[in-house]
Amino acid sequence: MNRKLKSIIYILFATVNLFAQSGWNEVWNLQQVPFQQENAVSEYAKVIAGFDTDNDGFGEFITGYTDFIDSNYIFMYEATGDNSYEMVWYFKFPYECDSWFGAAVGDLDNDGISEIVLGLPTKTTVLTNPPRIFVFEWNEVQGENKYGKEQTDGSFLPSSTTRFDVEDNMEWFPYSMKIEDVDKDNKNELVLGIRSGSRGREVLIASVSGDFSFFPIWNVEYNFKNEEGGSNFATVTGDLDNDGQTDIVEVVWNFFTLRFFESTGANTYEHVNDLEQLYLDQGIDYGSVDAAIIVDANNDGKNELFIAGADDAGIDRHIFLIQNISDISTITAEDVVEFYYVPKNKRPNDVPLESGLRNMVVGDPDNDGNLNFLICGAESGQIYDLEYSGEGDLADSSNWNLTVIYDSFIEAQKELSADSAAQLSPRHYYGSLADDMDGDGLSEYVFCNYSTDKHIWPNDIYISILESDKSTGIYNENNTFPNKFSLAQNYPNPFNPTTNIEFNLPDQGEVELIVYDLLGNKIKTLVNEQKNAGNYNVTFDGKNLASGVYYYLLKTNGSLITKKMILMK
Repeated sequence: MNRKLKSIIYILFATVNLFAQSGWNEVWNLQQVPFQQENAVSEYAKVIAGFDTDNDGFGEFITGYTDFIDSNYIFMYEATGDNSYEMVWYFKFPYECDSWFGAAVGDLDNDGISEIVLGLPTKTTVLTNPPRIFVFEWNEVQGENKYGKEQTDGSFLPSSTTRFDVEDNMEWFPYSMKIEDVDKDNKNELVLGIRSGSRGREVLIASVSGDFSFFPIWNVEYNFKNEEGGSNFATVTGDLDNDGQTDIVEVVWNFFTLRFFESTGANTYEHVNDLEQLYLDQGIDYGSVDAAIIVDANNDGKNELFIAGADDAGIDRHIFLIQNISDISTITAEDVVEFYYVPKNKRPNDVPLESGLRNMVVGDPDNDGNLNFLICGAESGQIYDLEYSGEGDLADSSNWNLTVIYDSFIEAQKELSADSAAQLSPRHYYGSLADDMDGDGLSEYVFCNYSTDKHIWPNDIYISILESDKSTGIYNENNTFPNKFSLAQNYPNPFNPTTNIEFNLPDQGEVELIVYDLLGNKIKTLVNEQKNAGNYNVTFDGKNLASGVYYYLLKTNGSLITKKMILMK
């Protein structure tokens, strides 16, 4: 079947499913940019969520803007109650920037303390060789959002910075960032995708010896530099060929170029495969903006690679799939399938919007056991929820349901005329799933708008939080029935490699908390003892397990509860 005909079929199917009940509600938005004048230009281009770095039970998210000559900031917001959020930390970047930042949260120096790690695109015209990576370590005081070295005026400086081996007077833009034990040596690494720079596009993996409280030593374990054009906006990790070794996939925005790497041992990595410019002949300059994900979507024990295509010209809006891979070194162009087409949106005056897709994240916010892929639609003004039905071939679009969960133009028309709303120029670039930041039992999705038009729509948003209307089953100690026997959904979920499991006991008794795999095999007993009534939190570490679905069972006094969790490496 030719690609044009396939696209027509996808359009017809997607149109049927596009207007299903969204299941999401906007519960909070940011109406004023901190440290800027009223109705300022947005420039918000990234947001990450799904963590509780100060261990106070309320989730946080990080966002910011770094595309100005001066006054570039990174912010942390934290839930303070039901659908209520406040800024609790910020860092003013001291140098001139001209691009977007990278960010990750985790324990990079393996000392049990969380860090915020930032990649800032410093202008080398300001500094010959500025710091490239900035690390802010938590102060370990529960409930205090203090990261880095606190100054007398209440501001913070980084705990550590590094330039790596980047040469003088060279632009270097870290974008994709992730903290994980990628080579399985029981020490976390920082995986970086370098968007662009004077020495090309790069994949860099680094670790830290010592800790950030006392002269940390940065070690570059691997560095691959691309010479070609385009940009690396997406570097993703996972076990795509299911051989127990971590794979790294780089998606270069150069007519859809893929590069494959694999960890073969401690501090050892190999460049094993390339797919070059797959869409050059069709003239579609596909890339990906942190929209590549390796996950087992159908729970068959085999991971797949999903990529949402970014195409500035808006020629095409496909999501791609690579599945059933036994060796990443043998992947060919024939393995790359256009499995879903996302229809283009229209302005209220019926003018079509030419817009590609942007950031994509995955989780199970409605807690139905089927994965949801949340996708930013950029200039379309829309946010999409693409959910697998749970049955059938992943490459068959009829087994997926697409829902628009936010549309800037529709929201604006609640207050403006169609002609006025049609003048908006939204750019929804980036979003992140969070597993119940405010403790109300509902998952959230946080996204940013890079191009806010306050002069047209005064209530246009900078940051928005959408909340799923499906309960996750998370226990809230402030709910109406505080003495109810309950087992919370693990947090975070999906997780890698650790997750927290909370449960409440109304009475004293013998308690068992056990983790099983899909076949019912016992993986680990987390609790097996007498416990008093109260709230408990147990950490489960899945670092030695394969990606997939697991179950955890809580049993006491003749009652039991079972829930599902997803390990995604």
